[in-house]
Amino acid sequence: MIAEQPTASVDFNSIRQGLAELPRADNHAPGQPVDPGLVYVVSGHRSALDPERTLVVGNRGMGKSFWAHALAQKEIREEAAQRFRQPDLYRTSVEIGFNASEQTGRVAPSLDIVRQMARDHRDSESVWRAVIARAAVGFTDHELPASFIDLVSWVEADAERYGHLVTAADAQLAATGRKLLVVFDALDRLGKDWSMTRELTRGLLRRALAARSFRSIRLKLFMRLDQFSDQALFDFPDASKIRNTRVDLDWTTSDLYGLLFNRLSRSPHSGEAFSRLVERLKATSPVGLLPADVEQKRIVDSIAGEFMGADKKRGFVFTWLPNHLSDARGQTSPRTFLTAWREAAHHGAPPVGRAVDHLGLLEGVRKASEDRLTELGEEYRWVRTVLEPLRGQMVPMEQEFLESLWRKRGTAQTLLAQPATTALGLAPVQLADPGVNPEKALVDALQTIGVLEIRSSGKINVPDIFRVEAGIKRKGGVKPPRRTGSADG
Repeated sequence: MIAEQPTASVDFNSIRQGLAELPRADNHAPGQPVDPGLVYVVSGHRSALDPERTLVVGNRGMGKSFWAHALAQKEIREEAAQRFRQPDLYRTSVEIGFNASEQTGRVAPSLDIVRQMARDHRDSESVWRAVIARAAVGFTDHELPASFIDLVSWVEADAERYGHLVTAADAQLAATGRKLLVVFDALDRLGKDWSMTRELTRGLLRRALAARSFRSIRLKLFMRLDQFSDQALFDFPDASKIRNTRVDLDWTTSDLYGLLFNRLSRSPHSGEAFSRLVERLKATSPVGLLPADVEQKRIVDSIAGEFMGADKKRGFVFTWLPNHLSDARGQTSPRTFLTAWREAAHHGAPPVGRAVDHLGLLEGVRKASEDRLTELGEEYRWVRTVLEPLRGQMVPMEQEFLESLWRKRGTAQTLLAQPATTALGLAPVQLADPGVNPEKALVDALQTIGVLEIRSSGKINVPDIFRVEAGIKRKGGVKPPRRTGSADG
């Protein structure tokens, strides 16, 4: 048995300060440059940056927009090429083909222009051919119309002329050993309704498949979970070649703690103290003697204590925290994870010989739940409307009981009656097709984005990360915060 060395000389107050000043990690906005100092390379995300992998799927906060725009920055792309050992990225030029920006980019049309093209019943593939032409023309001696609307007409008027341009660009790229990658993000915002969004996205997927016939031109699409679950998007020949080779953006427990330790080591407040702690712990365990997760647990135990209470009956901090921050798909947002630690460091007085304690982490989970539901509600603006009838109710609950709550409130009808321009945004895509059972469609919608799970017993459960802030009760679970006029758990 390896003896633990005392950590009394470690400056835990400095580590606590580093935790307290973790950035709130705001969502990455379209067109916003990525701060190289915030890049943390997750080994499981290697395929998401591979030019040969067309489709990347993830929930809100898992890194879709971050990596889409990181790819477009030469400095970060080359750092990823080195860390992931992907030499192709050194030789790849990246252009943003769409990111829902209100402004027209060098290649990407604005959101308004794309929607205008759809309203004018222009062929959706012609819109994306025009984007590809803009991205490729710099590798040829061709000239294109300056106006994007005129360019779409130019593409539609002469398919052979467009084909010559892209073929010439592909040949030039291949001759010089380079690649062109055109990146598309925020695809759920393409249309003002699901019909328009489906048509434009399906056209883009067809273009992405067709681009695989080139040697050096590729398209990469970043798509959110609910949109990916829409079977209608993949209703064209050979769509499975894209769908079945998708990359899922996931974060393991090891990835999350690695991100936390990376932030602590880089912080001017905690960097030195954290390095000293790691040195002391590793001095008792030669590198390679213990698995990485065991090494991580020993660091966490030193920072926060081993248990979520007096003993192991309350759970081990190392596993308890990611478990209580995960959604129904078992995924934890890195922003959510950092928020919990940040808020733990703001709670109460500093414990003796630790940076934070289990009481701080409990408060951190409550705050993380609030932030995560707000964050998800920005992406799926109907979520709070759907969860509101559950406030004060106890989970697990029977599915029929849940559906009856929605029927009594007319929840599905409320969503369907709202135009897309209101605060509720688009209704869930599962409600988009006629003839569906609306309440069962809402169950499916929440299950798809990880807000709800159906247990083997058939009962419905809502994970703590959403349950706490939504005011939903669970026996023995983290209690929802007290709010005037609302039920308390």
